Amino acid sequence: MYEKWLRALRKVTVLREARFRELLNELCGRALAVVLFGSRARGDHTPLSDWDLLAITPSGEYKLEVVDVGQVAWLPLDRLDEVLERSMIILDAVADGKVLCGDPQAFNVVKEKVEKYIRERGLVRTKSGWYPRRAVGLVD
Repeated sequence: MYEKWLRALRKVTVLREARFRELLNELCGRALAVVLFGSRARGDHTPLSDWDLLAITPSGEYKLEVVDVGQVAWLPLDRLDEVLERSMIILDAVADGKVLCGDPQAFNVVKEKVEKYIRERGLVRTKSGWYPRRAVGLVD
């Protein structure tokens, strides 16, 4: 019985990984850079974990798109300051991020702005999100 479950898991894993590669190829053709973040970037994923991707574009709308194998956060560089004021996902993407394709400099631009944003606001990452250092009992 256990062996049947493992075979099914392997089959699902192979199918999901193939679908991820298709999605990545599509995104790489549409974005300046595509960045992996979340558990797969950190290395603490399971075979059933989804893929969290940041697609950096020169302009457009910021949006979160749920896809069959995870989520894509579309980040237009020309709206980065605005997005930082309303989405903590970008902070996670920078903290975990690994560039999968495209121009690494595009990610570096985002990374520099996000790191400055985190410093200026005195934020720290916890298991439940980003909080001001003082709110989690840390002092400068």
